[in-house]
Amino acid sequence: MPQPDERPPGTVIRSKLTVPPLADRLVPRSRVADLLADLVEGHCLVWVTATAGAGKTTAVVQTVQLLARPVAWLTVDRTDTAPGRLLIYLEEAIAEHVPEARGIVGAALAARIPHAEAAGLLVEAIGPTPLLVVLDGLEQIAGDDGADARAVVGSLVRYAPSTARVVLLSRVDVPLDLGTAGGPDRVAAVGEATLAFTPLEAEQALAGAGRTGIDPARAVEVTGGWVTGVLFEAWRSREHVAGAGGEADPLHGYLASQILGRLPPENQDFLVATSLLDEVTAARAAALGQHRPGERLVELRTQHLPVSWSAASERMRCHPRFREYLLTRLQRRDDAQVWALRRRHGELLRAEGHLEEAVEEFLSADETEMATAAAEDAIGTVIDRLDFAVAERWLGALAQPDRPGRRRLAGAELMLAIAREDYRRGGLIADRLHERGARDELARDSATAAAAMTWCYWHLGRVEDAQAVMGLAEQCPEIDAVSYLMSLVGGSPGRRTPSVQEFSGGPMDALVMRVHYAHGQLQEVVPHPASPWAAAISAPWRVGALRATGRLTEALELYRAADAGGWSPAWMHGMVGAELMIDLRRTDEARAVLARGRGLILASGSVVFGWLNSLIEAKLELRLAGDPAAALAILDEVAAGGGGRYAFIREAIDTWRAMALLLQRRPPQEAVGLLRRAVRSMDAADRILDLPTAAVYLAEALWRAEDPDGADEAADRALAAAVRQGSNHQLLLAAADFPGVVSRRLDAEVASDSAWHDIGRALRSQPVRVDLEARTVLRLSEFGHAALAVDGREVKPRIAKSLTLLAFLAATSGHRATREQLLEALFDGRDDPSTRAYLRQAVHRLRELLPEGVGPAFTDGVLGFTAPVRVDADSGRMEALLAEAARLQGEARLSVLLRALECAAAGPYLPGVESAWAQERRQALNAEIGEARLAAAQLAFAAEGFGQAEELVERVLADDPYKESAWRLAMRIASALGDEDRVIATFHRCRESLQELDLVPSDATSSLLVQLRR
Repeated sequence: MPQPDERPPGTVIRSKLTVPPLADRLVPRSRVADLLADLVEGHCLVWVTATAGAGKTTAVVQTVQLLARPVAWLTVDRTDTAPGRLLIYLEEAIAEHVPEARGIVGAALAARIPHAEAAGLLVEAIGPTPLLVVLDGLEQIAGDDGADARAVVGSLVRYAPSTARVVLLSRVDVPLDLGTAGGPDRVAAVGEATLAFTPLEAEQALAGAGRTGIDPARAVEVTGGWVTGVLFEAWRSREHVAGAGGEADPLHGYLASQILGRLPPENQDFLVATSLLDEVTAARAAALGQHRPGERLVELRTQHLPVSWSAASERMRCHPRFREYLLTRLQRRDDAQVWALRRRHGELLRAEGHLEEAVEEFLSADETEMATAAAEDAIGTVIDRLDFAVAERWLGALAQPDRPGRRRLAGAELMLAIAREDYRRGGLIADRLHERGARDELARDSATAAAAMTWCYWHLGRVEDAQAVMGLAEQCPEIDAVSYLMSLVGGSPGRRTPSVQEFSGGPMDALVMRVHYAHGQLQEVVPHPASPWAAAISAPWRVGALRATGRLTEALELYRAADAGGWSPAWMHGMVGAELMIDLRRTDEARAVLARGRGLILASGSVVFGWLNSLIEAKLELRLAGDPAAALAILDEVAAGGGGRYAFIREAIDTWRAMALLLQRRPPQEAVGLLRRAVRSMDAADRILDLPTAAVYLAEALWRAEDPDGADEAADRALAAAVRQGSNHQLLLAAADFPGVVSRRLDAEVASDSAWHDIGRALRSQPVRVDLEARTVLRLSEFGHAALAVDGREVKPRIAKSLTLLAFLAATSGHRATREQLLEALFDGRDDPSTRAYLRQAVHRLRELLPEGVGPAFTDGVLGFTAPVRVDADSGRMEALLAEAARLQGEARLSVLLRALECAAAGPYLPGVESAWAQERRQALNAEIGEARLAAAQLAFAAEGFGQAEELVERVLADDPYKESAWRLAMRIASALGDEDRVIATFHRCRESLQELDLVPSDATSSLLVQLRR
């Protein structure tokens, strides 16, 4: 998959990433540098906060030279309030020393990972490298418009590996959310007092600068040790500071009278004009129209100025406060002069490849044509990195109705609408172009714009417009993606070209994932992508696929973890989350999620999403509320709104309408017709997501219509679709609606171990509620050794009976039990003062281990917890996994079965507890473990994992030597390994075991022996 972050080298300003050079005559300040070096080595974060001119940057540069660490330096400016831009520069700085970091930011932002989380991914890539990250000028993001950028810096600090260090320089305090990384043992600070000159340092610095006749102690006393004040004698110029040169700011007054005022006018003009440049060279100054710039630089090099020079004296960088003053002077010039300079600066920036900066300069110069030309090339990158505010500001300035740039930036407007999931806006843009006769031309010129318009029209239910636009564009990956999307309208499977088989790193990935899911290509969606951007972009569809395959715990975990600003929140909450809650049978939560999603869908303008949301509401009314009349009313609204024009919507309408009719016990003929049409349409389009459901309902309808052969055929079609999905979940949900389908199909089976018998066993298994809500968690170990941990902290009750009590509550519905049930389970039914007292003690000793107010306590003779808890017991975890495994097939089922067996691997259930209840529970669990182990062995054998299969089946036989199906599997394994002697020996072991019960091997086992020996 291509990396979505391949920037040409000119797109970043290299001087922002360069450690500032030190002045030639600088005197080392070992006191400050040594202190900073010690603080950096001992703390994750060091703040250096002081006023301008206090020597912050110089001190840190000197410190860097003492440390044996690679340095990633970034000088922050006002444009870095855009968090995406800040991230790009941070990545560039870090990637110079950690090449693995390159591409992470662009990829993460393409996946709609929030900026702050992308910063975490970036800094984690530092790994073991002992990198020092320095951000200078952090005051630039201290304002209200810098909140998102500050969140990026906060994440940078929070997630930095222990080997890395961060130094932040600022003129003002900058509020950052550092979480636990902000503790006093992890953060150090250096301020004005530390940076201030001592008299000795002032003496050395003044001598180095050639300043004689100055009392250093007096200079320090008057300035408070302020470095700039001492070096440039501001303390001696009080009479010239306030108001000098027309300046209200004291420092500006000093710079006007004592620094700039002492230079020849041509050099003053040169400094003011070139203040637009972060770094001044003769060539760059000439690009601004400066006369004889080389001579100007040579003359300035001889002056004592607050600037730094490169080693060859070819590049000059002004001190930040000096440059700010010069820019202030520039703004006082005639508007025409300033605009001309800014226009030339914009042209220079564009020539250097700094397109975004060029747009800003052209806008400042009111050069809209030039700004539009630069924005055409730059705005895509701005949108990709999720700096939507910047893109909106540009479009607001350049794409107004009366501006010629509106047509040229229409493609960018469309992509911004797609990125924000605002399909209504995208449709309006396309319509506006169509009214002006420009839509078709744009579609021919830009396949990306054509795909975006098609996507928006599809969402708005405007099929003809979508097809018209798509037909004008040249074939390319973007058009392949929307063509695949349009397959949901018609009855064909859609062309699954190579371009729709993998992620591209852009917004079209979301579209492709959506269509994969709608077609039921769940194996394309379920695997966890290796890359962070693919993982984020696929999250809504992975949740849906995990739900559709019955992996409800994983689906709920991923859904809870999904960020509200991630990809496609309307889809995530309007459809995926609601269906998940329905499968979990959480009626209230399902309604709440549906309502939340409906609001997001309304904001997006998507008509199709609205239909899907309504269809899921109809499913809720049928499966949870048992209200077919309400469901039919909803389905009528979807049909009346035009939903039937989309094949996949029509299939769902037919399926759920038929279920409602069956629940109402109406004559079956109408349901048969609807379901046959739905199944035919799904088959023709190779859409198998809901095919098991529709086929099960068709089997029920045909049986009621007195067509038993057709019913069996429909049931088998449902099973075949489930096999293709790799999961029984959809089949089981539908069978739970009409369980007679499975019962009747089992009646027709001759063998006792058919696939339909597996379905029957899975259907009989009790559903286990998945609970991931935030609450007190009681982790109960039951196998091998009983132990309890409360919210991750191990605790030990004073009496062991408290753990047995908790184990009993864990196995009961709602974790509640009457006093009589507890006496029966814990004391074999003895009810006397002694056992009642013992029970009270067991309850009390358990309660004292839990947080206050959690319980348990008796209320009206019923013991229960007095606050929400999650009892995470080994046995419950195992049974939940076994129930999940029953809904899966193949390797996925084997994986979950092995996880379930691990829960019980430590030993017997509640060892040493011999009450009748404990023994019965132990026997029941052992039976489940045996069945699970045998099923795992069979799956391993089918996957040709013969060693694993042999180990599992031998464990089964060790626990239950009379399980003849296990002996048959052992014989097959021996045969697969080519060991005929062991096949015979295994058969003899089977016969000897059965002889203990006066039994002989069955005909099936004897026949297998003959078959395997051939």
